[in-house]
Amino acid sequence: MAPQKDRTHMNLLPCSLASSILEGDLELAAQQQTLDKLIVMETPEGFYVIARFLWAKGKDWYLTTRRNRTEPRLYKDLIRLNKNMKEIFPTIGFELLRNQHMPPAEVEEPVQTLTANPGKAKKPTKRTPKNKNQ
Repeated sequence: MAPQKDRTHMNLLPCSLASSILEGDLELAAQQQTLDKLIVMETPEGFYVIARFLWAKGKDWYLTTRRNRTEPRLYKDLIRLNKNMKEIFPTIGFELLRNQHMPPAEVEEPVQTLTANPGKAKKPTKRTPKNKNQ
């Protein structure tokens, strides 16, 4: 019997707008039969879903919410996740990987602000109250 490859830690790319998909789009992909595989990742925080498509071999897409496209949608309960997947993808199974971790956070470059004199702070402006009687 050949030794089983250790798949407990997949090399995951950060979850970003370019690597995320919404539930409705994933459902449409399943209807169009372009969905290759669904992978459910079990973490200490819960479960999240990775989708792979026939047209994008080697790229993982994270199921996310509209509110937060930079973190995978996290399910706390596998039974609830399975029920949701059955409703959306009744004919597609999924692979469950245990002892995983969340994908790394996307590294954002620091935003630089442009100022006229970067070393010199602006003086606060003094406002004088307007007198209604004048």
